[in-house]
Amino acid sequence: MKILRNSVMTLLASATVFAATSASALPTGWVDSLTAWTATASSCSVDESSFGKYEFNGSQFRYLGTNISTTVGTPPFVLSQPIVVRCNVTPIYDYVKGLPDGFIPNAVAKSPDWNTLIVGYKDADGVLTTTRVSAVLKRVIRSSLVESTVATFDSNLFTSLVAHEDVKAFTHAFDFQNNSYYVELSLTRANTSVITPTVYSVRLANGHLPNSPF
Repeated sequence: MKILRNSVMTLLASATVFAATSASALPTGWVDSLTAWTATASSCSVDESSFGKYEFNGSQFRYLGTNISTTVGTPPFVLSQPIVVRCNVTPIYDYVKGLPDGFIPNAVAKSPDWNTLIVGYKDADGVLTTTRVSAVLKRVIRSSLVESTVATFDSNLFTSLVAHEDVKAFTHAFDFQNNSYYVELSLTRANTSVITPTVYSVRLANGHLPNSPF
């Protein structure tokens, strides 16, 4: 059987975002292929707890003005509550060609073999904890509403201070026939000593480095 999709491999290491303040931090030589799912952060649904604290600007989701995270708990167990949007992952399929002998007479839909969560964001204090951008890919079993986490991205694991993309590899067998999927994007800002963190895009792709096991 042959997969009839185009395996268009796109080198992303030179991608530019947000004019002169931006850079791509994808690993050198990184490639990913179609078919991919992508969303801008501003196209996603805002959690009601974030009302009054956020703004959209083009593709960007970020804190509005001098708003910061609400805190809960008492020292030393104080938690900063993020502002949140959730992005529905729409079903995208590869197609497998029918066999010449007619054993499989028509093209058969096949769930994509995505293995990478890619987040476009800006975290102006890098690995420090005043600001944070996180993304969580969730699976929902439709028959039971049981949710589980497929992959988690945390900007505080990366050093870049400018707008760019970073990747989180994962392993999962997508099944849109029985499950739904969404990505939850969260921003945390403890105080105004650092400009607001920003997230502007999220995508799922089959990506890898040359000679990588992924």
